[in-house]
Amino acid sequence: MNTSIDKNNPDLKEAVTVYGYSIKHAVELREINSLFYLLEHTSTGARHAHISNSDKENTFSVAFKTVPSDSTGVAHILEHTALCGSSKFPVRDPFFSMLKRSLSTFMNAFTSSDWTMYPFSTQNRKDFYNLMNVYLDSAFYPTIDELSFKQEGHRLEPADDTQDTDSLKLVYKGVVYNEMKGAMSSPNQVMVRSILNAIYPETTYSNNSGGDPAVIPQLTYDKLKAFHRRHYHPSNAFFYTYGNLPLSDHLKYIHDKILIHFKRIDPKTDVPPHPRWRDSKRKTYPYPLDKNEDPAKKCQVCVAWLTADIKDSFEILILTLLEKILLGNPASPLRKALIDSKLGSSLCDGTGYDADNRDTLFVCGLKDVENSDAGKIETIIFDVLKKLSKNGIDKQIIESAVHQIEFHRKEITNTPYPYGIKLLLAFAGNWFHGGDPVRVLQFDADLKRLRHEVSKGPFLENRIKKYFLDNPHRVLLSLVPDQFMERHHAVRT
Repeated sequence: MNTSIDKNNPDLKEAVTVYGYSIKHAVELREINSLFYLLEHTSTGARHAHISNSDKENTFSVAFKTVPSDSTGVAHILEHTALCGSSKFPVRDPFFSMLKRSLSTFMNAFTSSDWTMYPFSTQNRKDFYNLMNVYLDSAFYPTIDELSFKQEGHRLEPADDTQDTDSLKLVYKGVVYNEMKGAMSSPNQVMVRSILNAIYPETTYSNNSGGDPAVIPQLTYDKLKAFHRRHYHPSNAFFYTYGNLPLSDHLKYIHDKILIHFKRIDPKTDVPPHPRWRDSKRKTYPYPLDKNEDPAKKCQVCVAWLTADIKDSFEILILTLLEKILLGNPASPLRKALIDSKLGSSLCDGTGYDADNRDTLFVCGLKDVENSDAGKIETIIFDVLKKLSKNGIDKQIIESAVHQIEFHRKEITNTPYPYGIKLLLAFAGNWFHGGDPVRVLQFDADLKRLRHEVSKGPFLENRIKKYFLDNPHRVLLSLVPDQFMERHHAVRT
């Protein structure tokens, strides 16, 4: 690519080294009138992606692959604790202090199943570097004092309802603990976590990355600090910038403030592909239901499949298209058959295609059903898929779904996030797991290939066979109410 067309970065091109970074790729993104740069910091291994264009709303993010080996919520608690003050900003909650003073259009932090991200957007250059200063110091040099750990993670306190003076009842509290206690009393959250646990039993996704209230108290202060040392390291970092500010200025700032002080390590955060099953499984999980509620027809039932590798952008596009065709609207064949069965009230929580994990996931089912109807729901799902595979999918339905995907990907909006952050979220999973983000961003090539394959014959019908009918890595999952599940963790002294 001739990078001279990039007015923001006229001197940057592939193979150039700048401030310790080697430019691995410099590619034009014609679909969004931008230039894309992919870099690696030579001495630490830190990765950096930059999208250069005329947008005055500049975005920054630093993300880390965070792969918990248990359900203590260590990544989630660390995200909270890192925002409680840092070496250069030893004040309580510097982020909230910046909200009052900053011109930012977006400030937040996210914890996913296998990564943690700290993004912001602003239209003011000075504000951009002020915010970057706070973000970098919070991520790489957080205070992580024990008091913050107890506040954000877990601690024991006297119960509010303690009346027996001879026996003091202590209960667990903490920002993340309370948040997850609320989340895990929700059938929606329990269903989604149960699907992950069922379909990924041998990788990090089997754990509750947000934290299971029953397990959170097992996390120690020392384990939290050790998790930070290994995971919040430049060798495990993915920096991202977007907008019309010069990339060289960003690189110099990050190099001088952070990277120059670190040496390369192996963070051991790679997530391997999940070993594929030879036989399908059946699993049942409980969720808490109030003792005063009627448990009849309070189950959820779904079939979940492990599908394509997140790095394969073409197969991701195919499965995204199949989700639109099968479930995208009330007339979609799989959705219509499930709702018309009258076995449940609506599609189950977690229904759809999830392309965020190392191996991607497809789910469909019903909620508000009887557990005894699980077999009927499974039969309906497979009958529809067999019929489509045998008789074919209407070409007009395919073309309509392709148009929806094309419009969605090319639409430039700041809802629900600024556009720079939306672009990052579109390719982040692929990038973090070693894929090629350029292929995700240059989606016209995959769309053209898809249309060509569909025109030749029963292409999508064969993919239905591959990913659903002939795929043994699937689970028939039931979520059933339990009116005796423990909701509070207390000890007596």
